[in-house]
Amino acid sequence: MLLTRVTEHVRTQNWLAVAIDFVIVVVGVLFALVAEQWFRDQQLRKELTQIEVALNASLLQNLFNMREVVAMAPCRKERTEALSLLLQSDSDPWRGLPWTANQGIFETGLPEVLPTPYRMWGSHVWNAEQSGEAIGLMDADRRRALDTIFTGTNLIRLKQDEIFEAMSKLKVLAIARDISASDRTRYLERLHYHELQSGLLERVARQTLEQIEVIGYSADDTYIDEFQTYMETYADNRIERYGNCFVPFELPFLSAEPPGRPAT
Repeated sequence: MLLTRVTEHVRTQNWLAVAIDFVIVVVGVLFALVAEQWFRDQQLRKELTQIEVALNASLLQNLFNMREVVAMAPCRKERTEALSLLLQSDSDPWRGLPWTANQGIFETGLPEVLPTPYRMWGSHVWNAEQSGEAIGLMDADRRRALDTIFTGTNLIRLKQDEIFEAMSKLKVLAIARDISASDRTRYLERLHYHELQSGLLERVARQTLEQIEVIGYSADDTYIDEFQTYMETYADNRIERYGNCFVPFELPFLSAEPPGRPAT
């Protein structure tokens, strides 16, 4: 209909009407583009809200894991030093280790030698979404802070795998057996590698933990109630597994308003 009208105006050389028709067409196209962009922005903002919920869950998961790592670090260092001194001594045969009664979560044939909990780390959401359009709507400072946090988390996960691989090569020290001088040297080298990776993991965990507390997180009443129930058995299970190596720790959202959460 509009095309017919424009054709008629051109045929009759009604240039004013042609100009008006042109303006109508341009305004219509611009309105359609603006409306499409508005709906797209609304969709992206809704997507960003969902991503933020998932990222918050990741921050809470990592907060717990990092506090556990920091709490157990002193005993891990103490046990590593004790094991190093035993390997450097000339006592023969090797008598095994007195603190390795627990068989670990998988109940393997050889127990764990050092207190090194294995945890699942929350970074997959950020890894998948960080280059998406929705993340582009996030405040630039928050985006940079989250990128730093999850870069640290990815490094922790990598170091954790390396630590457990090193641990698998030390488990034989849990049992009494004859160990030659060359074997002791080899185990000392493995222990040194384990110590370096563990120290790096613990250092990154401390730094990333501080960053999480600065950027803030939220824990609703349902999450708090569920976590309080979990913590009632968590400490007992850890003590059973790690003995006096486990040091109970507090989580801010269980005792006070966490950073970034408005007071109620």
